[in-house]
Amino acid sequence: MKCSFTLDHYREMIENCLKSGYTFLGFHQPVPANAHRVIYLRHDLDVCIEEAIDMANCEASLGVRATYFVLVNSPLYNLLAQDTLKLLNYIQSKGHWIGLHIDANALPNDPVKIEIEVTRLFDLYVSKIPLVRVVSFHRPRQEVLGYDFNAFISTYSSHFFKKIKYISDSRGIWREGCPCQLLSSGVYQAVQLLVHPIWWKVGEESLQDRLRRLLGNRFEIFRQYLAENISSGIGEILEKANLKMGCE
Repeated sequence: MKCSFTLDHYREMIENCLKSGYTFLGFHQPVPANAHRVIYLRHDLDVCIEEAIDMANCEASLGVRATYFVLVNSPLYNLLAQDTLKLLNYIQSKGHWIGLHIDANALPNDPVKIEIEVTRLFDLYVSKIPLVRVVSFHRPRQEVLGYDFNAFISTYSSHFFKKIKYISDSRGIWREGCPCQLLSSGVYQAVQLLVHPIWWKVGEESLQDRLRRLLGNRFEIFRQYLAENISSGIGEILEKANLKMGCE
């Protein structure tokens, strides 16, 4: 199959990893004695949770588990909203793990203070979200790259970031080219594979159409919330705004 950011190609890539003898592990799991090759599969959810559902279903159908990281300080979705919690529970029901994605630029510069702040965030959210104590830093700074924290596991610790192969599709680009052949060859004993669901399309839907659809979904949530909480013709105003935005 031709290399592309489609869910079909993603499925093919994961299937080839399995054929090459890779075991998929969570960052919090020890390596089994009989594991010849391991992959730590990671998804950072930077834009919204809905984008992850198709990928979570695909992996589950192949018997593969991944860690999905939700952005704590996201301006785009509310981590404690009921619709978000339902989606996270669904992802977990497919066998996947949920970790925290935290914008490093919102944290102190000192690693010791970072550990205190991140620990507080875990303690805050764990009562609502079934979390594993693993963090993926958004826009990681030098202070966290290769640093080993004590209170939680970082995907950028020395073990996961420096001692094993790190592969990422950040910004919708494979910096070393599509890794499908590399993973099929099994040349690396251990790999951290970062995949952002937002870049991967289902069927013929283009990235532009997908972003337009996601924007439309967000606008509909915004419209419904205002309509339920504000009267005085707000529905008519929002309908006009809807047309101007080109959302359907």
